[in-house]
Amino acid sequence: MPIAGEPLADDPHSDPTRKLRWSYADPPDIPLPEEDPGQPFCPRHATTVAQLKRASFGPFPTNTDLTTPHRDWHFGNLDYILSRKSWCRVCGLIAEVVEQDPSNSMLERKDTEIIACWIWDGVLNDSDDKVATLRLRIAPEVIGWEDLFEPFDLVPLANHLDKSDNLFLGRKISSGHFNLEVIKAWVQSCEQWHGSECIDTAPWKTSDFGVPFIRMISLDEYRLIETACPPSYAALSYVWGPATVFKTIRDNIEMLVQPGGLPVPSFPKSIRDAMGLAKELGFRYIWVDSLCIVQDSVEDKVQQLRMMDRIYSRASLTIVAAAGSHADAGIPGLQPESRSRKQHTAQISDDLTLVALHPDTYRSAAATTWNTRGWTYQERLLSKRCLFSFPDGSVSFQCSMAVWGEDYYAETPHLKRCAPMMDVSLNRSWMAPGAVKERGIPTVHIANTSYLREYCRLVEEYTGRDMSYASDRLLGISGVLDVLQREFGLSFVHGLPETIIYLALLWQPRNKIKRVPKDPKTFLPLFPSWSWTGWTGPVGYEDWNAFNDMPGIEDRAERVKPFAKLALIGPKELEYFSQKAANSLSPDWLKVSTMEDGTCYIMGTDTHRYHPVPFVSSLNKAGKSNMMLPPLGLSLRTRIARFRLTTLMLSSTFNQDDYPIERRGRFGLSLPSPNTGDRPWLGTILLPVQYHAKMAQDHEFIILSESYGFNHQEMAPAVAKKMNPFEVYDVMMIRRIQGEELAHYRLQLTAQVTETLSSQPMYDSLDGKSVVERIGAGRMVKSAWDSDDNWEDFIIV
Repeated sequence: MPIAGEPLADDPHSDPTRKLRWSYADPPDIPLPEEDPGQPFCPRHATTVAQLKRASFGPFPTNTDLTTPHRDWHFGNLDYILSRKSWCRVCGLIAEVVEQDPSNSMLERKDTEIIACWIWDGVLNDSDDKVATLRLRIAPEVIGWEDLFEPFDLVPLANHLDKSDNLFLGRKISSGHFNLEVIKAWVQSCEQWHGSECIDTAPWKTSDFGVPFIRMISLDEYRLIETACPPSYAALSYVWGPATVFKTIRDNIEMLVQPGGLPVPSFPKSIRDAMGLAKELGFRYIWVDSLCIVQDSVEDKVQQLRMMDRIYSRASLTIVAAAGSHADAGIPGLQPESRSRKQHTAQISDDLTLVALHPDTYRSAAATTWNTRGWTYQERLLSKRCLFSFPDGSVSFQCSMAVWGEDYYAETPHLKRCAPMMDVSLNRSWMAPGAVKERGIPTVHIANTSYLREYCRLVEEYTGRDMSYASDRLLGISGVLDVLQREFGLSFVHGLPETIIYLALLWQPRNKIKRVPKDPKTFLPLFPSWSWTGWTGPVGYEDWNAFNDMPGIEDRAERVKPFAKLALIGPKELEYFSQKAANSLSPDWLKVSTMEDGTCYIMGTDTHRYHPVPFVSSLNKAGKSNMMLPPLGLSLRTRIARFRLTTLMLSSTFNQDDYPIERRGRFGLSLPSPNTGDRPWLGTILLPVQYHAKMAQDHEFIILSESYGFNHQEMAPAVAKKMNPFEVYDVMMIRRIQGEELAHYRLQLTAQVTETLSSQPMYDSLDGKSVVERIGAGRMVKSAWDSDDNWEDFIIV
């Protein structure tokens, strides 16, 4: 019978969609039996799970709305399950998994309800997407409570006597070590079934990318080799952390290139284990950053890091050592009895034994320290085929066509999808039906995606990760930027795409940020303040597809119109940034309309590369590295005025955003101190929270560009839609550089311009230009700038 308060199956008013979420069985509901600890199942599970057969998990025909043939169940609260775990087989199974979960914080919340939801699982390419198997997901009932314990799935355990019919069933695993033969089969099956879909096996040369060679570890001779034509090799992605990591340096490289020259016992365990695993899998070479790059040579770092994109994307396999927070964590499960992973099962009948599956690759990786590190972000995105090692000693495999785990049979050349490849939201009630969508592999999207949207996504995901050294802020994403540079012909200026520089300057903090430290040689910050590379901490961009109830603009890049004419002061050139001129497009550019990105442009016959703006000029020619640029200044002539920070807001959602900075970092803008009377709201800006202590001061702002309008954190939609387009300025709050700090900047900037003047026409002197630093960027109504006076020449550093 239903629990009190649940809708009844025969009441159409309580279930208007006729997809009743809660039930113990198909209608009519079966009354619960009396509780009897002498029986194998408690009353709830006697009428639900105990009624299942192996065939209950499919395959079944799928409906277009992906409703399952079974209705989901309510298993009571945790206290109910724990109190019956000693005699009810299903309660015991659930309790074992929840109690073993290292992230479990649920045991103090025993009143939390437990649900069992049927979700679609395996689908084959030759089934025309008409039949699929099911799995049963166990999770907390309330949305957002997944952190109380990791939801897990139940599937039938395969019958090993009949391996031909095990697809999408559970696989028995060893508690002490993983099965190396299974891993070998993953690599071989991917090569055989997927071929070039997953990895490019064509020969390649480093010289094609301006690098004479890369180094690799020879697993036969235990030495470093240098090669311009890399053979098949594995690569390692791991966390350095606090462990001592043996490094190749200028003083030991001569020893390391000799046969037997590698002091393998001195290597951290993750590297030793990866070398052993790669050799067991048949690889003769492996690439490891600490050994294959001369760590104390700036020249070698620059040269080798230029190949980062190719090194990981051309690796036949990337071994991801994600088992711990340091390089000595190793790969548990590689050696016998080196892991203690338990596999939880419950025998339901002679026909059915259920097994609790390990969290899939995506969820397991998300919970690791490895997934929080800056360098590993691009290593994951650039790798085409990955073998993951996790803290509990489990392993899994992911390529562009499949996701395979050691406790689940999904290896088939006909795999279309399975649950680990999908992002599933549970059907928690008929008012909030579940959904499923393809998760996709982590990668840099280059086809049928505007690089504006992709660039914004990549920057936000990358900067949210931890980086041990601020000097690596740009280097850690250089391989990803190289992909965008190569595929779209882009040029980057300190990580910002030159062709959309006015948009790129409008990045915002997502949490606490601070300026990068100073270079001890120049006494200047490592990177300029106007780029996100000049700050440590997470940053991001607004959604350019959201218009806050104002009419949409098909051409997303037209949301910002240049006001100040920006010029780049650099070591080679002083040149103005160009902007698109729609009436003077090259005939090579064609305009196309896209559903996700609005109006985009394609070059020639390349119909899959979407550019938000066509190129008119390029400051850095394609193929030039994005790395190791010296500090640059942005020169501009624009208007300047003073305003004051306030707590007045015109949006009720400014502190309800997903980003912590919104809660206290959103400031209103108003008139400066000499003004009396009412202080009208003039705009808004995101700043570090310490500026709450500076609200009694006036601050200087300059105009960057004209903006289409305010977003929903800045202004309520009902107010925003009453505004005309482009009644708003994008502004930057600045700090003037003075004293000794200014002297250091003047020295550096003068040296750069002098170098420029030796080979370029004469440009205006730096004299008379104010050197300033970005504090933050925001938006203001144009009416706040009621005078056309107060123009000034600036260099933003």
